[in-house]
Amino acid sequence: MKKFKRPKIVTLAVRLTITMVAVSVVPLALIALIILLGVRISEADRRSLELNNQLELYVAFAEQLIASDGDLQSASNILLSRPVGSGDGAIRVFGSAGQIFGANGSNSAFPSRAAASQFVTSIPTVFVAETRGRRYVAGQVRWQQKVVGVIEVSQSVEDEDRLLRVLIRFVFISIGLAFAAAFLGSSLVARWLARMIGQLRETAEQVADGDLTERALERGPAEFVQLARSINTMTDQLAERLSRIEQQSEAQRRFYRDVSHELRTPMMALGGYLENIEDAENADEQAQSIRAMQAEIARLARLADELLRSDAQPSLTLGPKQTLDLGAMIHELVQNLSGRAQRSGVELLAQVPPRPIVVEADHDRLKQALLNLFDNALRATPPSGQISMRVSLTAEQVVIDVQDTGEGIPPALREAIWERGVRGAEGGSGLGLAIVRTILRAHGGEAALIPSEQGAHIQLRLPI
Repeated sequence: MKKFKRPKIVTLAVRLTITMVAVSVVPLALIALIILLGVRISEADRRSLELNNQLELYVAFAEQLIASDGDLQSASNILLSRPVGSGDGAIRVFGSAGQIFGANGSNSAFPSRAAASQFVTSIPTVFVAETRGRRYVAGQVRWQQKVVGVIEVSQSVEDEDRLLRVLIRFVFISIGLAFAAAFLGSSLVARWLARMIGQLRETAEQVADGDLTERALERGPAEFVQLARSINTMTDQLAERLSRIEQQSEAQRRFYRDVSHELRTPMMALGGYLENIEDAENADEQAQSIRAMQAEIARLARLADELLRSDAQPSLTLGPKQTLDLGAMIHELVQNLSGRAQRSGVELLAQVPPRPIVVEADHDRLKQALLNLFDNALRATPPSGQISMRVSLTAEQVVIDVQDTGEGIPPALREAIWERGVRGAEGGSGLGLAIVRTILRAHGGEAALIPSEQGAHIQLRLPI
């Protein structure tokens, strides 16, 4: 059996040292690399421009000589007698067929890539290439619209490489010195900060062990002084807060139950829409369910924002009221729950007047109340059972009757079902019907249990 090895813990001082060194040295190294690349590219561009200028002079001079003598081979001797830039410069003259007419330098008899490219193009151009430590440029010599030869000018890049090596050595030395200075300085600062933090940690541990007489030393940087004062203030207030912990714990438990039930409603709706998508027979039905899911997700986001803004003892708040078609909302909910009901073997029946049922209400809260009511009915109804929803209108109210064929509500619980924490035989959080009545009353309506011979009969009344 292998012995378990405890992982090594990297101290704060080490982490701070590594971080500060990295922050100091890495940007410097990147800047140095960029500078080196810039110098290399700039120097290469400058040398290439010089070679191009020399090439243009040679080509122009060669064309003048050909105009006088009519022969590039004869003119090559005069061209080769002229100096080529710095001491390591070289020039070669090639005929139109690639034969070499003359060379000034220690180059081979074969044309470079720069020169070779001029024999295969009819477009006057200048080609630059770098091979085996030399930079080449080549251009065509033309006489009477014909290419009569190619002139190649080259120069060693040893000076550029030498300059780059010097710069690299300088950069490495500078980075090494910067690393040493950064390491030394950051080590001292990190150890000092770690020592200050260690003192505060020891004080906090003693307070956690029950020694409320211990106090942190208020010294050092302003941030540490503020932290020490905060620890001392926390210690002073700890005894007072202990007496309130139980009340706060109970309030938090109640809050978590409410949050769980609030979030369960839109999640239940999303599950219904997913079942509808699975059972959809065409793309239109799937698209309709997807749009409904998007609306539920937006409602879930708004609900989450409301819960995050609430305190530990939230009370139900209504959003802005808007004009709604209650009948359309009920049809949407029935369609949403149809897949779930079908899988449970429960028949859903809905009787809604054909004309719009206009109410002023908070859309999300009213939908939440109806979903809670329908969910309770679905959970209470056994397979082969039935849930009927009937909507009727009076002069001042819209009445929604939801009746199932389940076991019904025991007489002892008929009043208690509207209270928080009371659960029926089917289980649950004990918040569903309590939230339904709270939402209806917030809209000026009411929720009531109607006596029934079979199952449960819940009636909602909402002003219109």
